[in-house]
Amino acid sequence: MKGFDIYHGSGNVDFKKAYAAGYRIVMVKATEGKTFKDPKFAANVKAAKSAGFKVGAYHFARFTSPAVARQEARFFYNVAKGYLKYMDEPLSLDLETNHAGSQLVASMQAFFSELKKLTGHRLMLYSMGYFYLSNLKGHHPGIPLWYARYASKPIGVSSYYLWQKSQTGKVPGISAYVDINETGPDYPSTVQAAVKEATAAVTAAKKAASTAKETTTKAVARPTTAVKTTPYYVTASKLNIRNSPGGAILGQLNHGDRVQVLGISAGWAKLKSGNKAVYVSAKYLSKSKTVTAKKPVKKAAPAHVYHTVKAGDTVGALAKKYGSTIKQIKSWNKLDSKYTIYVGKKIRVK
Repeated sequence: MKGFDIYHGSGNVDFKKAYAAGYRIVMVKATEGKTFKDPKFAANVKAAKSAGFKVGAYHFARFTSPAVARQEARFFYNVAKGYLKYMDEPLSLDLETNHAGSQLVASMQAFFSELKKLTGHRLMLYSMGYFYLSNLKGHHPGIPLWYARYASKPIGVSSYYLWQKSQTGKVPGISAYVDINETGPDYPSTVQAAVKEATAAVTAAKKAASTAKETTTKAVARPTTAVKTTPYYVTASKLNIRNSPGGAILGQLNHGDRVQVLGISAGWAKLKSGNKAVYVSAKYLSKSKTVTAKKPVKKAAPAHVYHTVKAGDTVGALAKKYGSTIKQIKSWNKLDSKYTIYVGKKIRVK
């Protein structure tokens, strides 16, 4: 399914027209920091739900420490709690800039911990590209990911709930550019479809085996043949175990773990796990036990890019020109809620 996310800067949205165009999920901005409430939050949530959308809400993080993160979580919840009855999608933390320094991960975890105390509603983390991969990946167990990566595919991750694939989408019923989202392998309907497909395959296999058994001569009892497997060893530091190729994550293997492989197809290894089969990426397996896990190579952070404002420049146009987002430019330059920029002033744009 596809969808989009909006905030007050998206203007007046004709949700019925957007729904008719095939969009089904809307993530609505609720709050930012400790005090800012999006003025269109309530109206957007109600109108989107009325039009048939699956609705969720997000909070833009400004926290500088775990203590402030807990304050922001309480503020977010107090604004959103009266509208949870309209929401099928998670409450999401939008974390794309670091104001907490070395306490970034601890602050993120404090935010989610506080929110879990306040509500049983599903939660989600929004983050983007290099920032997410360098700072947050692996530090939000049990919290699904809404991942922003403006490319032909969500490079860097294989497990995600939503993928924000563009920041310059044009949706019928919305005059402004909007972020376009697409459901991922961890989205509930996707997981259910994979489970249904796997169940159907198992049922078909059992039926075929039963038919073959009935047609076999019963005069001679034959000994049962053990399933043939091949031992392999894990070469990655961590390797996700999935219920089907590319499916939901069931757990993890560690470097050096020995596994029994039933077969390899299309880059996926089918493993024997008790009386059932699970799957892992075959490229992280080796028949040799003495394999050293590859250390990740740290990429240098991209250099900042600045632009001297000229007459006619807008934040939206600059974001599109330099491949950044309106939210990022606002954050980098501490712009006001109207995104005011001044001719002759140098601002960071990337």
